[in-house]
Amino acid sequence: MHIKVFKLKINFKQTYKPVFYTYLILSIISTIFLVFFPIFRSEKNISNLLVQIAPLAIVAIGQAIVIIGGGVDLSVGAVISVTSVIAANFMGDSILATLITLICIFACAVFIGYLNGLICNETHIPPLIVTLSTASIIQGFILLYRETPGGSIPKFFSNFILYKFGIISTPIIMVIILNILFIYIMSRSAFGLYTYSVGGNEEYARMVGINIKKVRIGNYIISAVLSSMAGLILTCRIGSGSSLLGAPFVLDSITAVIIGGVTFAGGLGFVSGALGGACIIAMLSNALNISGVSPFYQYIVKGALLIIAMMASSKRKL
Repeated sequence: MHIKVFKLKINFKQTYKPVFYTYLILSIISTIFLVFFPIFRSEKNISNLLVQIAPLAIVAIGQAIVIIGGGVDLSVGAVISVTSVIAANFMGDSILATLITLICIFACAVFIGYLNGLICNETHIPPLIVTLSTASIIQGFILLYRETPGGSIPKFFSNFILYKFGIISTPIIMVIILNILFIYIMSRSAFGLYTYSVGGNEEYARMVGINIKKVRIGNYIISAVLSSMAGLILTCRIGSGSSLLGAPFVLDSITAVIIGGVTFAGGLGFVSGALGGACIIAMLSNALNISGVSPFYQYIVKGALLIIAMMASSKRKL
């Protein structure tokens, strides 16, 4: 049966313009750092910066899809942490053990995403509370299993995930491929249109025949799987598993998405904007680190950025 989907009221001012401003700000910040920070423009730092951007950019893609669909995912940090612990403790040194562990990791991510979507669908509990609760449960279990960092990642797997040629590395290639893929999905596929529809007007989406429950579950599964991919990159970077590895990515991913022009109320924004937001956050953190600024000031900067971005976002939702 053909399903007629209502036409979204999207105009340049509400959608493309914020993305343009995001990349304009990114260009200005990049220019300032390249001119005034000699260490920042070194090949080694740029290469490291690109690797630092990758995990946040990947998580931000999933977070953007969930927020566009009218939700929010506070469990991304817990998914990263559980991925890290499983990978570091069960991969071993054989290819077979590594493949089995990867299957288990992604199966776990799919289950967490499905659970988030299912609870949101079957209850009237706000997504913020649902995902905060699941994150707390997951975090509690992995802390019971491993309180302190430990385990290791097979050398061959770590070398593959972090392989570099010049300043380009595998994580950056993953970011590029994932962005192209989800830009296409969100702009050209029925699933993407349904996600915008549900985020823009859930009741109207239900009236025209969209399966809201399937769309919401799909959004949360995508977010969880992408978070697990980011967790693998981060675990390979540190070489061991950590139960608290994903903690910073909850606030950072939401901030990146909002800076990138996605409205927190849902229904408006682009995945490409989230990439720009992730780059801005990573570059600011990198510049503060190489300048010797205390890491605690980064929380102040990120909090201020989120407030400013939320104020701008609140004016865009009609």
